[in-house]
Amino acid sequence: MTRPANTFPRFLAVGSVGFVIDAGLLWALMTLGGDPYLSRGLSFGMAMSVTWALNRRWTFRGARRTAMHREYAAYALVQGLGIANNFAVYALMLMILGTGPGMAVLALACGSGVALAANYLGLKHAVFRPVAPHRT
Repeated sequence: MTRPANTFPRFLAVGSVGFVIDAGLLWALMTLGGDPYLSRGLSFGMAMSVTWALNRRWTFRGARRTAMHREYAAYALVQGLGIANNFAVYALMLMILGTGPGMAVLALACGSGVALAANYLGLKHAVFRPVAPHRT
C-alpha cells in the first residue's frame, strides 16, 4: 500500500482534532484553577497521543512501519521539538495577553500555528517515511 498523496490536508484535519482536545483540556484545567504551564503540558500529552493514533491510521497510512513503541517514541520526539517552539510562543503570548483560560487558549492557537510546518515535515520525513518502491 502506498501513502496517500494528500497528506497535508489530512494532517491539518488531524491537527484540528488535536487542537480541540488540547484547547478543551487546557481550558478545563485552568477553569478548575490549574497552572497555565502545567495544564499546557497535560493537555499537550493527551492531544499528542490522539494525533499519533489518527496520523498513523489515516494521514500517513501506507507508510513504512516500525515497532509501535519505536514509532510512538519517534513521534513524541518530533512533537517534542515542535512543542519547544509552540511553548515558547505560548509563554510569550501569556506574558502579553494574561493567563486566564481564554487567553491561554488564544496563546495555544498562536503557538500551534508556529509549530505546524515543522511538525508536518518532521512527521512526513522522519516518522512516517514512505515505503521504498520495489525495484525490478
